[in-house]
Amino acid sequence: MNLYKRFSQYLKPYLPRFIQAGLAMMAVALLTTATIWLIRTVVDQVLIAKNLNKLFFVAAIIPLIYLAKGIFSYIQNYLMNYISHSVIRDMRSELYSHLQNCSLDFFHQNSTGQLMSRLTHDTTTLQSSIAYVPVQVIRDGLTVLCLLFTILYLNWKFALITLFLLPIAMIPVAVLGSKMRKTGRLIQKRMADIFMLIQEGITGNCVTKVFSKEKNEIERFNKENQDYYASLMRWVRADVLGAPIMEFVGSFAAVFLLWVGGKDVINGAWSTGSFFSFLGASISAYKPIKEFTGVNARIQQGLAALERIFELLDQKPTIIEKKDCFNLPPFNQLIQYKNVNFSYETNGRAILKNIALDVRPGEIVAIVGPSGAGKTTLIQLLPRLFDPTQGSILIDGTDIKNVTFKSLRGQIGMVTQDTILFNETVRYNLAYGSNEDGNLGSINLAQLEEAASIANAHPFIQDLPQGYDTQIGEKGVRLSGGQRQRLAIARAILKNPPILILDEATSSLDSESEKLVQEALERLMKHRTVLVVAHRLSTIRKADRIIVLENGEIIEEGRHETLLEKNGLYKKLYETQYSS
Repeated sequence: MNLYKRFSQYLKPYLPRFIQAGLAMMAVALLTTATIWLIRTVVDQVLIAKNLNKLFFVAAIIPLIYLAKGIFSYIQNYLMNYISHSVIRDMRSELYSHLQNCSLDFFHQNSTGQLMSRLTHDTTTLQSSIAYVPVQVIRDGLTVLCLLFTILYLNWKFALITLFLLPIAMIPVAVLGSKMRKTGRLIQKRMADIFMLIQEGITGNCVTKVFSKEKNEIERFNKENQDYYASLMRWVRADVLGAPIMEFVGSFAAVFLLWVGGKDVINGAWSTGSFFSFLGASISAYKPIKEFTGVNARIQQGLAALERIFELLDQKPTIIEKKDCFNLPPFNQLIQYKNVNFSYETNGRAILKNIALDVRPGEIVAIVGPSGAGKTTLIQLLPRLFDPTQGSILIDGTDIKNVTFKSLRGQIGMVTQDTILFNETVRYNLAYGSNEDGNLGSINLAQLEEAASIANAHPFIQDLPQGYDTQIGEKGVRLSGGQRQRLAIARAILKNPPILILDEATSSLDSESEKLVQEALERLMKHRTVLVVAHRLSTIRKADRIIVLENGEIIEEGRHETLLEKNGLYKKLYETQYSS
């Protein structure tokens, strides 16, 4: 779809306000022209004729004209800002909603900083263009037309000769516009790279300090910042070149007017007032025409931003619900992985190969193996964060591709090593596990306290400054690792899912925190079907079954004692950990 036509759909709801703004712009243009006509009256009918009555009339009407012009200018600027901010609000909401519905692989392929740039810098650039361009095009365009009518009325032959240079001046402006749009796209990309580096520099600051690499990060940022600066200055050079070109061409018209028109006034061919009105109208017309070069720059910037925004909106989720999908009935029989293969890219390296696995209700199945064996990928397929490249996953005989996301994921709880918490209150983060929609901050406190108590989280929550209403910071930074994990467990308890996924939930914890978290996990795992990825093999001795993965394939299966007797990979992994 044409870029302008597609964007017009966002403007359509605000068409009445745009028409009102357009009428205000028209009034400003007419009032600007009225002041030019007054010059003729003042010179010919007041000063030369020495008419005091007309002088009083002109003196009285000038403040009224500028008062009306100020009022209409306020209306046009307010309405255009209202429209531009409203459109950007709508687009940001759509962008964020679209991001929430993108598949997980999309976020693996795009950095957080680059996505943030689309939602912030690109939309802000577009907002500026929406607010600025219509005012300049409509108001200044109408002003130019009114002024052209004025000079044509005063002396049409003289006006045509004067306007001859205008098309010549527009040729370099058009050439510059094409260059500016291309450079504008590059500027947006450079800014996205800067956003990415800022995001990495903030989130990775601890690692930077530990390795004493502050200088490296500063140099890396300065390089990107310099690249952005260089691109921006290329755009600035093209932007500022347009106005001098217009002024240079306009100077020839001014010389022509002054020389030829001045002689006509001296010879009596023109009245002095008509000449000064013509001169004033011509000079006034060149100002908005000159500013059209700035309009062109804004348009090219806005178009570059719009292209990047639509590029993001055009990203299609790879994991989607079928049109005829249905709700998954409550799980009570069997989870089946049937000959599942998976790779992240078409014809890419296989992460999982021919996985055949049955999990019965109430069974605890542990998944172990060396780094890169495919453990996390295996469990991420169950809630359809990814789909198998080949094969299928069934719950009670139903292919999970045929059911709704909500009914599938509503039956699955997950606690991961990297606990994701929001920069909100404890109450809000715990309430994420509730099946209720709406205001998470209003979920029943008694339910939250019960879940937190089961997860060994209630005591430390009570010690926080505002208890359950304490803000925990970005990613729960104000809490310890063990406290964050216990909140994640409480969140899963509140959800009360029949199927539970644990992905190295006790890794990177000190002994005391691990003990509290392990106790909470054991309570959470009761009467549930559990898939647990474990790095510390000592935590899965009680599993009903242990699956050993290597290079994406199941090579061993059995209980802890049985696998130790087999003298295979599991025993090797166990002895390596035990000896260390």
